[in-house]
Amino acid sequence: MHAKMRHWHWKRWCLATAMACVVSAPGSGATTIAEKAGSRYRIVVAANAIPSERYAAEELQRYLERMSGARLPIVTDAEAMESREVLLGDNAHLRKLKLNIDFRRLGTDGFALRTDRKRLIIAGGRPRGTLYGVYAMLEEKFGVRWFTPEFEVVPKLPRVRLPNLNETQIPALEYREVYWTEMMRDADFAARHRLNGNHYRLADKHGGRAAVYYPFVHSFDMLLPRELYQEHPEYFPLIDGKRKDGYVQRCLSNPDVLKIAIDRVRQWLKEHPEATIISVSQNDTFNYCQCAKCKALDDAEGSPAASLLRFTNAIAEDVERNYPNVRIDTLAYQYSRKPPKTLRPRHNVIVRLCSIECCFAHPLEACSSPENQRFRDDIIAWQPVAPLLYVWDYTPNFSHYQQPFPNFDALQPNVQFFVKHGVKGLFEEGNYSGGGNGEMGPLRAYVLAKLLWNPYTDVQQHIAEFLRAYYGKAANNIRACLELLHRQVREKGYHAHIYDPPAAPYLNDEAINGAEELFDEAERLADDDTIRFRVEVARLPIWYVK
Repeated sequence: MHAKMRHWHWKRWCLATAMACVVSAPGSGATTIAEKAGSRYRIVVAANAIPSERYAAEELQRYLERMSGARLPIVTDAEAMESREVLLGDNAHLRKLKLNIDFRRLGTDGFALRTDRKRLIIAGGRPRGTLYGVYAMLEEKFGVRWFTPEFEVVPKLPRVRLPNLNETQIPALEYREVYWTEMMRDADFAARHRLNGNHYRLADKHGGRAAVYYPFVHSFDMLLPRELYQEHPEYFPLIDGKRKDGYVQRCLSNPDVLKIAIDRVRQWLKEHPEATIISVSQNDTFNYCQCAKCKALDDAEGSPAASLLRFTNAIAEDVERNYPNVRIDTLAYQYSRKPPKTLRPRHNVIVRLCSIECCFAHPLEACSSPENQRFRDDIIAWQPVAPLLYVWDYTPNFSHYQQPFPNFDALQPNVQFFVKHGVKGLFEEGNYSGGGNGEMGPLRAYVLAKLLWNPYTDVQQHIAEFLRAYYGKAANNIRACLELLHRQVREKGYHAHIYDPPAAPYLNDEAINGAEELFDEAERLADDDTIRFRVEVARLPIWYVK
């Protein structure tokens, strides 16, 4: 175990984990991979394995050695087959077993875990599935935990032993991005949590990114620069009878605007051949065009999304001719959130629906707030008409990153709600500032990563494990503080929005004074200076409100 984790509570936790990994019922056919710092096993990859599969072998080798002291050799399937092997990915040795693993069904990120006699199989789709399978094996079967980039737990196991395995994991979401600094600053850490989004510096060894955006969002100023206003005010929105400049939208019914935008997108694709998604999305403001042509279409379709979607579709149609694998992304955001009556996004258009107005204290599906009711109506309307529906969700307070934001009750139900309504990609915006440490940032990033892979995971178990590991003897007080803050919205019905002030009703004297008492004791209970510092950081949001 890492030196930083040598605390009494972790010794007890790791002993329990080790027992869970070692003990199996008599006659269960358990497979012993390593024992007493030795192993008769080797790791096998295809001779033509891709970088992520070779890296998967290295990661498995590295962590098995740290757990057991045994270093398994890595070989290719060019060598003769042996009876004791860990088979990674699709390789010749695996094919001889005729296990009929459906790699097409696994997609890019899914994997199968199997045992066959004395062989262990971790076989995933390309480019990321096998690597993710290794991480799932290490985490779910052997008790390895990656809590933060600097803080991991690797149990010491006298015997590495597995029961019979026959399971498959395929993520519900094709695109998974937790936009918290704690997750973004280390690509290895993001990959270990099976995140594949745009902002992680994922290399070939990680299987790359599932989505490579250019640009990422709010792209109208890049598509058609503001400087054009001087000579062509007609390219800009007509509002209250006048063409407006500045940070505004564009006149999307103007054919010259469309031509300029198409040319610009073609240029982007030449300059950024790595891009798989091009953003054609409104600026982060209202100020949309109300000229006769734009307004006529929007009125007929019942939503300002109509002119935006027609514009986006035209660009997507042009792009597909030369770039059939590139998608065009647009927003259903603020004024454009409601879908048009009859216009439909093309098959290569991603609609990214944004939940910015919602109450985040309560699950979207159950909350009584009118904002949540309207969002429910919108996602239900988009589901049958948008073949590529993504969601841009919000997880901290954006006016006050340090302010307590009692939204843990809603995290899992909301992810489940999105998946239920056909969402294929989820962007969880958080505190992305360089310093990180928004309110409970490490915990939020960890829990969100678990949910994006498996919306039905045991969130309470993940929270409890994280708190015990990260805060030691102070964990119960931190948990009690979270419960105290969440009771204000759970029992009193207060709503929480992302721009709430420090005087929000749920941040009342009962909550703040009670939290202060809990943190006083938490600091006294801290095991050592490292944990005391973590407790002090967790306390900052309470001081911020005071």
